[in-house]
Amino acid sequence: MNDKKLNPLRLVLLTVLIGYFAFLFTRPQPEEPLVTQAPAPATTPAPTATPTNCLGQITQVAQGANEIRLTITGSAERILVYTDQGNITAATPEVGSGGEYRIRTPGPATAVQLDDCPVLNLR
Repeated sequence: MNDKKLNPLRLVLLTVLIGYFAFLFTRPQPEEPLVTQAPAPATTPAPTATPTNCLGQITQVAQGANEIRLTITGSAERILVYTDQGNITAATPEVGSGGEYRIRTPGPATAVQLDDCPVLNLR
C-alpha cells in the first residue's frame, strides 16, 4: 500500500489513543460520603455522665491527617467528630458498614462521639 494514504489513518488512531488515555486520567473521582459540618465549639467537649441511649461502643480508632477510621460494636445512628476546624456529624449508613466506618475531616480529630454515648478524647 501507499504510505501517503496511511498517514491520515495513523494520525486518527494516535488522536483516539491520546483522547482515551486523557479521559482515563482526568475522569472525575467518586463522590465522598455525605457529611455535614457544624461550627466549632468554644472548648473541647467534656465527657458526659452515664448515657441513657448508648447502644454502640468504639473499639478501635485510626486517625490520619484528613480522615478518621472507627471500628464500632453495637449500633449507632450517627457519629460526631470534633476537630479544631469544626464538628462533623455523619450518618453511619453513609460512611461505612459492618462495624467499620471512615469519615473525612478538615484536620486531625480531637474527639469522637457515638449518638448519646460519652465523648472519646483523642488527645
